[in-house]
Amino acid sequence: TEQADQNEIVITNDLENAMGVIPSWYNENHVIAMTDPPAHSGEYACLSNDTMQYSYTYKEILKNIKNGSPKLVNFSGWVYTTVANPNFSIVCSVNENQKQYEWKAVPLDKELTETGKWVEFSANFYFDKKPLKPEHEIGMFAWNLSKKNVYIDDLKITFYYE
Repeated sequence: TEQADQNEIVITNDLENAMGVIPSWYNENHVIAMTDPPAHSGEYACLSNDTMQYSYTYKEILKNIKNGSPKLVNFSGWVYTTVANPNFSIVCSVNENQKQYEWKAVPLDKELTETGKWVEFSANFYFDKKPLKPEHEIGMFAWNLSKKNVYIDDLKITFYYE
């Protein structure tokens, strides 16, 4: 976790240490050593497919990230698809007492036109339901409904505050 300025919190994960069970990150069994194709950086990337629809996932209680309510969260990184225009989305979920409070998906199918190469992705999430509460849990992950292998690597989550 790094602080770019007082109104931003940046969380990065290159997936190289996922097996070490990093706090706030889940589904590390979806992170695999890559050979063909190679990872975007290092040795590891996250695999999603028909049996593992949800990617390596960031989940945290808002007050544990920073006091205050984020106005925007950006989730970016690199994606590699084996099929053109996959049914693949970046998701932001907000839960209150284990129940869904807000859920948004940003589809990447139109950006992912080329197979066999790493492509940068970026998804912005603004919050419609106000206020977000300090005890809300935020989750960020990729959701693959394409049934084909799609990989992600070098993840970056940026929380923007007023």
